[in-house]
Amino acid sequence: MPQTIHKNYMTPNEVAEMLMVSPITVRGWTNKGLLKAELTPGGHRRFLVTEVDRFVQERPFLSRKQHLRVLIVDDDSAIGRYLSTWLTGLGVAVEIAKDGFDAGAKVVDFEPDIMLLDLMMPGLDGFDVCQRIKQNPTTEKLRIIAMTGYPSPENEQRIIESGAERLLVKPLHAEELALILGIPYHDKTGLSQFA
Repeated sequence: MPQTIHKNYMTPNEVAEMLMVSPITVRGWTNKGLLKAELTPGGHRRFLVTEVDRFVQERPFLSRKQHLRVLIVDDDSAIGRYLSTWLTGLGVAVEIAKDGFDAGAKVVDFEPDIMLLDLMMPGLDGFDVCQRIKQNPTTEKLRIIAMTGYPSPENEQRIIESGAERLLVKPLHAEELALILGIPYHDKTGLSQFA
């Protein structure tokens, strides 16, 4: 008996394209059990359209037309991974830049809504990145939340004057960060703070 082709299934790339995220983000949601997938006999993931709709409905900020996109800019790869894991688990589209130069390219390609920007990085530091973004008419409206492990009144004043909304002190606290980003806070990941 020939197999029926089911059009009520989507590939990971189709889900990614529909939600305007990368396939890596879709894989992250699946690995965390947030978006259920079925495996084909060949071991490929397929998603029921009804499951994708359920996933979207549970996340008001994520829809087929609009969702939160966050660019993490930090040369500390562990912090980038922790933040990415947590945000992706909440259904946020995430990209990571490891330095200021990489951030400039990803701002153009990824078009984030918010940038989480480390102050102290080699090459272009957070102050330079913030100033360049805020001086560019095409990116000046990007929300920039700065973060540092070396807080001082001088650093805070300087980054605010450069155009950042605020300066958060590492370790960042998940509940505070969720409030600032405007996303519902529920700690399913067990990460209450990020080093």
